[in-house]
Amino acid sequence: MEEVYRLLMRRMDEFPAGAMPSENLLRILRLIFDEEEAKLAIDLPSAPEDLRSIATRLGREEGELEATLERMADKGLVLAREKGGAKHYCLLPLVPGIFEMQFMKGETSPEKRRIAELFDAYYHEGWGETSWSSQTPLARVMVVEEEIPRGQQVLPYEKVSEFIKDSTYMALTTCFCRHEAELLGRSCGAPKDVCMCFGPFAEFLVERGFARRANSEEVLDALDRAEKAGLVHITDNIQEKINFICNCCGCCCGFLGTITKLNMSGAVAASRYTVRVDGELCNGCESCVDVCQVRAVSVEDGIAVVDGARCIGCGLCVRNCPSCALEVVEREGWREPAADVVELGVTVLKERGRL
Repeated sequence: MEEVYRLLMRRMDEFPAGAMPSENLLRILRLIFDEEEAKLAIDLPSAPEDLRSIATRLGREEGELEATLERMADKGLVLAREKGGAKHYCLLPLVPGIFEMQFMKGETSPEKRRIAELFDAYYHEGWGETSWSSQTPLARVMVVEEEIPRGQQVLPYEKVSEFIKDSTYMALTTCFCRHEAELLGRSCGAPKDVCMCFGPFAEFLVERGFARRANSEEVLDALDRAEKAGLVHITDNIQEKINFICNCCGCCCGFLGTITKLNMSGAVAASRYTVRVDGELCNGCESCVDVCQVRAVSVEDGIAVVDGARCIGCGLCVRNCPSCALEVVEREGWREPAADVVELGVTVLKERGRL
């Protein structure tokens, strides 16, 4: 039995974000996978494969295999979707995937508290550094689009509102990071109902009770509430068919925590922008200091100073400056996101020496 979970741990490490071997990870896997599920997970594909093909490849009877896969999908361990009239399944990565789905339903059971404790210990023993250490980040910051200067050419994937308006299927779910923090007794009190999912992944989450379907007005309202609460928009580091937009705080969020807790600048891709200060207009009120989720702004001699290397280009300080002393400007050396999730995954796996 023990060997099964060690093999599963190795299987999890094959995904782009990896899964650092650890006794804490073994404890997590034992809690969320029963032995039958663990054995099956080892042989599941990383991309959706139809049920018949999986059954044939594994020498399993379709009916009993489907029952196990459906149970695993309900637990947030595998992705299930219907395509071309056939059911398709694949194993979810530890992150982004299994970790998030353990907390999306907002459950507060003793088991969920234990899972939160183990994930927290795992994050701080090295998982945070190893998962987000690739040269190409898996996630990127989206700027508050109203702060982009007039006349500036805005790239299609930079406009959050346009993406929302053009999406055909959207859902809202509980912020898994802030819910995990709440289970650990250290919630910051920021809104938890503002995390967004899109497309087939959103459909899967709604079908399995991890999220609720929402229309564009509801999602845009969540976006506005997130900005008013000083939360940073973070999404897949790709241009097309993004799966999620998280609205993140520096205290609870795993993404921003790489900066605020692990001091890993570059673990999340900054937006195409940074911030410039007009010293003549700045009155040193520190509104920008208060709203910055990554502590990139300070006030020296009564004037705001932005640490360009730490600034992620979210634009929240500009939005909240009462004296209009801050402005968004283009960042030097910015790297364009990957075209899609396949290109991103291949790039990261190559950087990690997995391909």
